[in-house]
Amino acid sequence: MRWFAVRRSVTKGRRRFPGWKRWLLLLLIPCVLTVMLFIRMYPVIREYAESRARSLAELLVNETVAQVLAERADLCRSMLQVTYNDHRLLSSVMADSVAVNTVKTAVATRVLEHLGTLSSLEVGIPLGTLLGVKWFSGWGPAVHFPVSVTSQVLTTVTSTLEAVGINQSAFRVLLHVHVTLSVITPEARSSVSVDSVFPMAETVLLGEVPDNLTEVYGDDQTLLGKIFDYGTAE
Repeated sequence: MRWFAVRRSVTKGRRRFPGWKRWLLLLLIPCVLTVMLFIRMYPVIREYAESRARSLAELLVNETVAQVLAERADLCRSMLQVTYNDHRLLSSVMADSVAVNTVKTAVATRVLEHLGTLSSLEVGIPLGTLLGVKWFSGWGPAVHFPVSVTSQVLTTVTSTLEAVGINQSAFRVLLHVHVTLSVITPEARSSVSVDSVFPMAETVLLGEVPDNLTEVYGDDQTLLGKIFDYGTAE
């Protein structure tokens, strides 16, 4: 009788340990599956966040620059000065450095100000897409995630010369807007860029355009005073 009691006690003790391991396993399985699910979702969240931030920034930059150029239309129209020599040959083309910097600074300031509205976004991703199963891509309710965005703006000015007809060339001053976006998702931080080019001033040059070209830049390597001296005036 005593042997039976001892045997029963040992059996009970053995059953307790496997039960503890079983409960631990039941707890670990959901945790591991959850971690694996989030690892699978993070690239999708980052891709959607970058795409939304980029598209909104492109739209905002286009609208803002168009607005600033419309407000400074008179300044842009008088930005270029073309001179000819006594023989009516093209002598030089000069861009007003004050006008160039005024427009360039106004664009950079306004764009950066408007990009502040993108500092906090929300990205909605269909559940089927989020799970990464291609058969369910685009299906299911949208799951929303918060996204933070910081931005930097760089504006530069360049010029182009293009033949548009017989003895006619179009000289254009172009404004380049480069926006760098830091997109912060629940997983990590990534960087995307938006590049846009806008015509700021244009004039048509009549007659033959010589090959000599002299460019005068300011200390900050931007177009402060750009003079195109074709050396035709003797």
